[in-house]
Amino acid sequence: RRGEMEEIMKQYDFRFDTELIKSLIGKTFTKYKHEDFIITDSVTGILGFEINQQVFKLVNDYEALDYFGLDGEATILSISTSNWTAVESRFNNDIKETYIDEVVQKVILVNDHTFSKNYDMWETKAIVFCFENFEICFEKQDCWFSMEIEIHKGHNSLNMIDDGKDILNDFDRNTSVTIERTIVEIV
Repeated sequence: RRGEMEEIMKQYDFRFDTELIKSLIGKTFTKYKHEDFIITDSVTGILGFEINQQVFKLVNDYEALDYFGLDGEATILSISTSNWTAVESRFNNDIKETYIDEVVQKVILVNDHTFSKNYDMWETKAIVFCFENFEICFEKQDCWFSMEIEIHKGHNSLNMIDDGKDILNDFDRNTSVTIERTIVEIV
C-alpha cells in the first residue's frame, strides 16, 4: 500500500489559453485599471484591461490545491473575460485607469514548470503585451502565496521578471524540486 501512495502524481496546468491570447494580436489595447499603488507598482488580486471594447480581468487568487505539500493552497494567475465594473479594488482603494491606445503587436507568455517526483505543475507567471514602441507586463509576484500582480512598463520586460526560483527557499533548497521556464511568443 505504501508503494501505491508514493506513485500518486499531482498534476496541474494553469497556463493561459494561447488561442485566447492569439485573438488579441492586431487589436487595440485601450486601457487597463487597477487599485491605486500604495508602495510598489503592484496591485492585490485583480486588474482589468480592455482590448477592442472587450474587457478581460487578470486575477491572482487562492486556489485549493496540494502545492508540493506546503499549505494546501497557492495563488494562481488567471485570465478571463469580464466587464469593466466587475474589476474593483480588494481593499477599497481608489481605482486608477491608464490609457494605452496602442495596437498589440505581440504577446509573450512566461510559463513556469515546477516539478518533483510527485508533483507536476505548469503556470503562467507573466503576460507581456508588446506595442510598437514599448511593452506592458503583468507579473504574478514570485511567491506562491502572494496575491500581488506587479506591473512593468517600458522595454525589455523579460529582464524585469523574477526568475521563479524564490519558491525553492520554501523547500529548504530541496534539490528534488525543479523549475524550468518557457517563453511563448504569440504573433
